[in-house]
Amino acid sequence: MESFGQLLRVTRESQGIDINKAERETSISKEYITALEEENVSLFPGEPYLVGFLRNYSEYLGLDAKYLISLYKAKMIQEAPIPEGLLKKEPPRFLKPLIISLASILVVVAIVLVCVFTFKKEPESENEILTEAKKGAEYQLTAMPIQKRVYKDDVLKVILNNETVEMTVAGTKNFLSLNTPVGLQIIELGEEIELNIDGKEKNDIVVFLSDISKNDEQKGAEVRMFTLDPNQVASAAPTVDVKEIPLVSEIEQKQTSNQIVLFEGNRAYPFTIDATFRGACLFRYAPDRKDSVEDYFTTGDRFVTTVNNTIRIWMSNANALKLQVIGDGRTESIEVGRPGQVLVQDIKWIKDYDGKYKLVVLEVD
Repeated sequence: MESFGQLLRVTRESQGIDINKAERETSISKEYITALEEENVSLFPGEPYLVGFLRNYSEYLGLDAKYLISLYKAKMIQEAPIPEGLLKKEPPRFLKPLIISLASILVVVAIVLVCVFTFKKEPESENEILTEAKKGAEYQLTAMPIQKRVYKDDVLKVILNNETVEMTVAGTKNFLSLNTPVGLQIIELGEEIELNIDGKEKNDIVVFLSDISKNDEQKGAEVRMFTLDPNQVASAAPTVDVKEIPLVSEIEQKQTSNQIVLFEGNRAYPFTIDATFRGACLFRYAPDRKDSVEDYFTTGDRFVTTVNNTIRIWMSNANALKLQVIGDGRTESIEVGRPGQVLVQDIKWIKDYDGKYKLVVLEVD
């Protein structure tokens, strides 16, 4: 079997590239490069790191990354110990023909039974399938916020003035469209909107769209919804805790001097991070002071999440992603950084001296 480590080393040397140059141009430390070429897999903190670095290094050398990864996995399988279950003694020879005969009889019986029941119930089954295909899921909205992924033909029900008002999901491609008794309502990605669905004076529900595909309606739409019934609205918790928003005076001057202001106004609201990757990147994020989550992304991958107050993001290759922030129906793009640059940023709400709220991007050392 061909060695992935030897293939990496021979290719690098044939191109006249030394370890130090490879380190500079790939942002992979020379210890990890050497470990890849020597197939020292124990040096890596985990398989996702090894596979990510192997893919990145292979592409840098102009090699087929998928082939190199398959060589690595074949090596792991070859070196893995044989499970004890595979070392059991073979059963007596006379059992094999007996088992085959019994299995053949059971298969024939099963085929006969399936045919009998299928022919008897075929018309009824077809009607059931057609009925189920036309019927979507149903959700009852109250003043308690719910977060669901909805799909075309799903039904949303709201009780208004002791009467049930129904809305139907009309589309989930690029934007969310709802058929209501007063007409078609459109919600854009990242938009939080109050809707009047019965044609009377006051708005009735709140819908926040946090995720939707631009070109695939089958993926549905992630929404957060609740009613604005005045008798229940007190139980609906606010989505943004303004007590957690820091004053600008509480942030280091070094950070605020280079801040980028995305949105500002008299209120703070949830926002959506939409990252599209155009290269290999190790990406980590921690939303609303929760534990961080780390993953490896490559060309064509996409990451979307909705945040209330703040999110910290780490990236191993700042130029490998296109970053957009969506809030209150608006979208802002962020110029991230240079190829190979390791970058840490906070995207957070702050309260300025004039009492206004600002969503800003701050670099973190």
